[in-house]
Order: sequence, then C-alpha cells, then structure tokens
Amino acid sequence: MNHKILYINLSSGSCETRDMPEALIRGYIGGRGINSALLLENTGAGLDPLSPENPLIFGAGLLTGMPGPSSARLTVTGKSPESGLFGDANIGGDFGCALVSTGVRHLFITGKSKKPVYLLIRKNGGGAIAEIKDASRVWGMDSFDTQRAIEEQCGEGVQTACIGPAGENLVRFACIMHGRKNAAGRTGMGCLMGSKNLKAVVAVDSGKTHPRDAENFASLTREINRKLKAEFLTQDLARYGTGHLYNVINTNIEMGRAYNGLSTKMKEPGDLSPQTLETGYYSGRRGCRNCVVSCRHSYRIDKGKHAGLSGEGPEYGVMGHMGPVLGINSAEAVLMLNDRLNRLGIDASSAGNIIAWAIELYKEGIIGDAETGGVGLDWNAPETVAGLLEDIAFRRGFGDFLADGAKEASAKLGEASKSRLIWVKNLPQSDPVDLRFIKAFALGVSTSTRGADHLRSRCPWEAFEFDRNFLEGIYGGPVEPDPLKYGGKGRVVWWWECYLALFDALGLCKLLAFHTLPEPGVFGFRVFSDLIKTASGIDMTPEEVFEAGNAITDVERRFICREGVGRKDDYPPARYFEPLALQDGLDEESRKMKLDRALYDGMLDEYYACHSWDINTGRPKEIINSILWDENVNETGVILSEADIDS
Repeated sequence: MNHKILYINLSSGSCETRDMPEALIRGYIGGRGINSALLLENTGAGLDPLSPENPLIFGAGLLTGMPGPSSARLTVTGKSPESGLFGDANIGGDFGCALVSTGVRHLFITGKSKKPVYLLIRKNGGGAIAEIKDASRVWGMDSFDTQRAIEEQCGEGVQTACIGPAGENLVRFACIMHGRKNAAGRTGMGCLMGSKNLKAVVAVDSGKTHPRDAENFASLTREINRKLKAEFLTQDLARYGTGHLYNVINTNIEMGRAYNGLSTKMKEPGDLSPQTLETGYYSGRRGCRNCVVSCRHSYRIDKGKHAGLSGEGPEYGVMGHMGPVLGINSAEAVLMLNDRLNRLGIDASSAGNIIAWAIELYKEGIIGDAETGGVGLDWNAPETVAGLLEDIAFRRGFGDFLADGAKEASAKLGEASKSRLIWVKNLPQSDPVDLRFIKAFALGVSTSTRGADHLRSRCPWEAFEFDRNFLEGIYGGPVEPDPLKYGGKGRVVWWWECYLALFDALGLCKLLAFHTLPEPGVFGFRVFSDLIKTASGIDMTPEEVFEAGNAITDVERRFICREGVGRKDDYPPARYFEPLALQDGLDEESRKMKLDRALYDGMLDEYYACHSWDINTGRPKEIINSILWDENVNETGVILSEADIDS
C-alpha cells in the first residue's frame, strides 16, 4: 500500500515524491486529516489565499481506491479564498481512486503557472510523476466540455477534476468538478485552483489498489455492505438520492429555510419533491466507485422550455438552495439551475445564500437598480437566478459584485447588510435548514472549523429521540433525548465531529454515517480499527482511532485560531435568536421557535470542555506543530510536455 505525497511547484515545474511517516498516518489517518496537518505545517498566519504560496492539497482517504465500502472519497484543502480561513471540500466519483492507482495518495501543489495548464498524473515505478500540459485549448470551456476534451486528448482511462469558468475567473465560491455532478464545492477550492492557472488535474487510472490483508478486508466489506443494504434509510437514499431529505426536512418537520431564512414554509408548495423527480424526471442511477447504495440519479427533461436537458442530481443541498431558499417551487427549474451550477463550477450553497441575501436587500431597499445594473430581484424567479449564475461565473455586472463572496460583498455594503446573511466565520450556511429547531444542529453548524457547515458534525439521531440510556452509552455522558432541548448537546457535537472526521480521513462516504446507526450498527470505532489494520497493516485500537478523529478537528481549530477566530465566532447568525419573520401558514410551535442565547452558551461551554479547549476563548490545547519527514525522496523530476509552456 502506498503512503506517498507528490509535491508539485507550478512556478518552477519541479515535482518530487516523498514517503509519508507512519506517525503522520497514526495521528491523522489520511485524506482530510493529513491534508489539514499539512496545511497548518506549511502556512503562516495572514497568508493571502490567492498567493502562489497557498497550497492546493488533494488527499485521498486511507481506504480510497480499495474494494471497500463506498471507499472513493477525496478531500481538497487550502486556505479558503471565500472565507479567508480554513478551507476544504470533499468529492466522490472515480477521481480519488484513479489518483491512488498512480502510486500517491496526496498532491501538494504550490506556485502559479504563467499560462493555463493541467496536470497529468501517472504511475512511475513506486511513485508517480506529473506532466505539466498546455490547457489553452480547454481554458474557457465549461466543466463538462473540459472533461470530454481532456479524455479525447489523453485517451480513455483518465479521470479528471477540473474547474469551470467560475474558477478561471476567480469567483470566490467556485468549486472543482468531476463527472456530471461530483463537486468539491465548499470554501472556494475552485477559485484557489484557478489562481494557480490550473485548469484540471488528470489521473491515469492504473487499476485497483489492494489491501494488505485482502481476505479479511473483503470479509469485513461484505458484512458492512450487507448491513448497508438492509438499512431502511439507505433504501430511501438509493430510491431518491439525498433528495429524500426534502420530504423529511421541508415537508414533514417544516424546518427547511425559505426566503433566505425569513420562513420555513413556501407560500406555494409547487411540485418540488423527491416523488416528482422520481416519476417525472429520473432516468437511471449509479454509485460512486465501490458503492452498493448507488444514490446518484440521472435525469432528463422531456418537454417544455428545457426539453432535452439532462444531467445528474440534484442533491438535497441544491434542491433547498435553488428551491425554497430562493422561493423557487418548480422541480424543472431546480433541475435547470443544477445543470447551470455544475457546468459553470459554482458552489450551490454559497450561490443560493448570496443571491437570496441580495433579493432580501433589494426588497428592503438597501440596494436598488443602481447596484444591480437594472436587474430586478424577487423570489421565485428562476430565469433571473440562471442569468445571475452566468454573470457571477463570467464576472459581469452585478454578478461581478456577488462573485467576490459574502465576506467581500457585505464589507462593501456595511453592517445593515451583514445582519441579513446566513453565515458563520465568513461562510454561508451549507445546508438549507433552519437552526432554531434542532439545537445540536445549531451548535454543530456554528462551531464547524470551515464556517457555517453541517458536514462536520451533523447528528441525525437527534430527530429520532432515542432512549436516554442508549444515548449515554454512545456519547459517554448524559444527553437530553428531546432535539428541542439543550442538555448534553455540546457532547453530542464533539462526538460527531470525531466520528465524521474519520469518514473523511478514511475516504468513506459520510452519507453512510447519516443513514445508519454506528453502535451497534454498521460503523463504529472497532470497525474502523479493523478496516485500517486489514487495509494498511497499521494496528490502532478503537480508542486511538477516536483520538485521531479528535486530533483532526484540533489541528483545524488551531489553524483558524491562528487567524484570529475565537469564541465570538462560534455563534449562529443573530436571526436565529429571534422568531421567524414570515409566519403565515406556520403552526404555533414554529411561530415561537428561536434559540436561547444563555442555553446556547451552556452548550458551547460543554463543547469546549469535551475538546479540552479554553472555555473563554475556544482555543485548543497545544498540539505538535512539527511533522518529521523521512529524508528519503523516492522520485524527482518533471516532464514539461508542451514546448510553449514557460516554466
């Protein structure tokens, strides 16, 4: 099994492959964990995110590429151009597996090319080499055309992660695309990639990566997959994709955000639902590599003004942010906007939030036609949104203003505008869910190391109100079962942070975590321990595995604290501490729902205590900020295959 990092400097054209110390693997496992440690170690406070010195780090999980349970994930990390703080994004599909097959698990890319280029990574003996190739023919193409053109040039058997026009034009919330819908979406990693004049990273797929103990690894995988297929929630996931959450959150519980969080209910429900997608638009489904759930749906619009449009998705995040958050209630409109986002390479969460913010400002008179260039903004206007997405990607007119992201745009408009933003730590909220309801969600989103984000600690069991004794057995301390109550929820968020960090570090899909019970269920720390040992030969106890998950959040917290983040930055937007502004059609409980600041502070205290962080500042304990590397360098050299590239 390879544990190697390929270092590439686009300014000098150099590359070298280094062995990864086992201590680094034991400390952070792989994927997101090792990426985060590398980012902290190799950057200093105050670094400009668009500086050539800001590293762009691709990191496959420890199990990525192996025939394990949904083991195909990869994390992209760097200082965020969007928030100015910690940045990373996770992506599935086939690219991560192909990268591992080249003989490395991590790419550490620095510098900036003088001209647009792409990297072609291929196997070379015990490691990998990178060819720096001219990208002038694909620069300007959308993400779909880019991948087709590169495959035509490089041949079948390559997998591509690329940016669209948004990344090229340094849209602060541009993402990295692979396939028709796989997106490393959050924190502007596509912008960071574009700042290096790097259009794509292409991996030549050399086949499967084999675990150290293949027989026992296969046995573990079969048992995990058997349990996965039996879970009722994964069956819903397979049938509808993540769109099934629209029914749960927006229809059943009515805690989805609508109209930029002014309400949780649409004035007109329309036809936006997973059932509508299934019966009217879905044309097939497939999975990422090694996945038995297969939640990725393809769709086609057969009639109407968008007839002939086809694609993959939409994920619940797209349904929510391109739907109720913008007041849009049409399934066909959301499918059209999903296609536009994926082609242009724009993060749906940030785009939906910042456009909804602009609509609210426009309707309140804080901005007007002078600022929007005559573009009238209103709810339920999908064609206007589609035009804005194009303008954002190509930095035209009002789109150029929005393309700078929430942090920069709100700074230009002043404090009155900031109070209408649904964000934390300069990052718009990732999930289209109202945080007044489930208290652990509110704390988890607000303490996330990359900003207002639900994928760091989302705790779906809160909705099930499990037995008190069951919860205490899982979390190691008392937890209030009622999701509307605050007791023990700091402990819940801390536990889920450790748990979910391990999915990112191992390269597993977190949808499995959200749709299964871990103890005694499909995944648990003993299962992780067994997978690590059979895959790599590294023997870690369940307790050591848990501590590695904890260390990942610690290292990321250290990074953002170095940039000035503290307790003051771990609160939800002020809007959530007040009742909903638009209350038509809401039941009595929803009308009164809001967060209690004193009780929230208690959750935050408990969360800090579980992490052993300072209660007053939220700063972590001292952790080792020095990673010792093997001096042995395996491979050096680079091929500049295009004569007209200046190195």
